[in-house]
Amino acid sequence: MYVCICNAISDRQARLHTDSAGCSVAALYRVLGVKPKCGKCAPALREMLTLRRSSVDPRRDSHASDG
Repeated sequence: MYVCICNAISDRQARLHTDSAGCSVAALYRVLGVKPKCGKCAPALREMLTLRRSSVDPRRDSHASDG
């Protein structure tokens, strides 16, 4: 599904670059080699980055398997 119509960025394409983009939407645009146009995709891209950060955060549930 397209997340950004203006730049033809799919959700799959954006997810592939969330690690290399760091933690900002602006960095994700740079990694993808595009510039924001209307900006309506920013909230969806921000959510992708947030979800990715929370899934790789070593502090998150680090003691869940400790008994």
